[in-house]
Amino acid sequence: MDVAIRYHELALKKKNRPWFVQHLVDNVKNATRDLKGRKVWHGAEYIGVEVEDEALWPVVSQRVQDTMGIAKYFRVYRLPLDLDAVQELIGEQVSQRTFGSFRISAHRASKKFPVKSDEMNRRLGAFVQELSGARVNLGNPELEISVDVLHKEILVYFETYPGYGGLPVGVSGHVAAMMSGGIDSPVAAFHMMKRGCRVSMVHFHSYPLVDMTTIDKAEDLAKIITRFQGSTDLYLAPLA
Repeated sequence: MDVAIRYHELALKKKNRPWFVQHLVDNVKNATRDLKGRKVWHGAEYIGVEVEDEALWPVVSQRVQDTMGIAKYFRVYRLPLDLDAVQELIGEQVSQRTFGSFRISAHRASKKFPVKSDEMNRRLGAFVQELSGARVNLGNPELEISVDVLHKEILVYFETYPGYGGLPVGVSGHVAAMMSGGIDSPVAAFHMMKRGCRVSMVHFHSYPLVDMTTIDKAEDLAKIITRFQGSTDLYLAPLA
C-alpha cells in the first residue's frame, strides 16, 4: 500500500525549500515509525509512505492527516511509464465502483513521456465512458481519476484526502503555551503547531488546596496535542 503526500506552502520556499521539506519527511517518518514494513520515499513532486499491510490504511491515513505541513494526500497505485498499464488498472478499479459521472485529471510532469495530458484525458475518458456508461462531468464528478506522470513512474489515485496545510512542526522554533484546561488553550497550541512551532504546555494548578481535576484535564489535552507533534512536554506549576 502506498500513500502519496503533497504540500503547497513549502513549494513557495526558494533556496531553503529542501530544509523545510526534510523537516516534513522527518515528521512523517516519526509519525509512522512503528508501522510494520514502513518505508518513506521522497521524490520531486511527492513524499510517499509505503506500508506492507493493507489493513493499516485507517492508521496511516490518520497519522498522515495529523502531520502539519501536508496539503493533501492520496492512496496511490505506482505503475511503470506505460499508458496501457494505467488503462488496465483503471478498468479493474472502475468495474468495482458505482458512479454516474466522472472526470480524468492527467498531469504530465515529465515532458519526455510521449503522450500529452490532453490526449491522456481523451483516451482514458473514452475508455471509462465505454466501460461504465457514465457521463463526463468536469465540474462536479462523482468519481475523479487522477493520473500523474512522473519521471520514473506513473501514480494513479481515485480519492483525495485533505491535510491541515501550514508548516512542518519544528521549522519555527520551540514555544511555551498556557494550558488552562479549557478550549482556548489547545486551539492556540494547534494553530502554533500549524505555523511550524513545537509547543510545550504550562499548567498552573492549586493542588493540594483543590483536587487534581484540572491536572488530569491538562494531561488529557496534552495527549491530544501530541497527535500533531509526536511528543509534548507538560509543565505543572504549583500555585499553592
